[in-house]
Amino acid sequence: MRDKEGRISPPEKIRRVFEGEVEALNKVPKNKRGPLGAAVTLRLGHLFSRWLERNIDTDWSGSAPQLMLIAVLVRHKTLTMGEAAELLDVTPRAITRLVDSLEKEELVTRQVSPHDKRVYLISVTAKTEAKARQMMPKHEKKMSELFSVFSDAELLEYLRLSSKLAEHLKKDLKNND
Repeated sequence: MRDKEGRISPPEKIRRVFEGEVEALNKVPKNKRGPLGAAVTLRLGHLFSRWLERNIDTDWSGSAPQLMLIAVLVRHKTLTMGEAAELLDVTPRAITRLVDSLEKEELVTRQVSPHDKRVYLISVTAKTEAKARQMMPKHEKKMSELFSVFSDAELLEYLRLSSKLAEHLKKDLKNND
């Protein structure tokens, strides 16, 4: 359907479902709730990525996964490549590419573990850590503002349900490898 300006707009019934109206959601047939959950999750992922690009200002021109790795390393100081891959839910190959690019920009260092020559340890440089620590309060404030749409109870429930779905996805992906 098109609105008065000619833009495509969903029928009222679907719009109400996507806006999360409880009455509309309860009318969705049980066999359509899984596909609806997938559609909402895909939509949320897309919108959140766009929001991040516009609202998280940074002097680094790196990708979101690179910035996530830097944030994780600042918190944990030093990680093995495997630990970093697990924390970011990426493959060993993907973590290698991330570290390669960050190492090339001199944002992280990689060293052979003194305990096991097959294991590499990664950490941020002192300059990167200082810059990240300076930026984190501003980023955390933006994230808090974004999630302020939820009450405390709603946010805890959102986190619980999102974590439950993430764990299910990880288990399913592991079983299908």
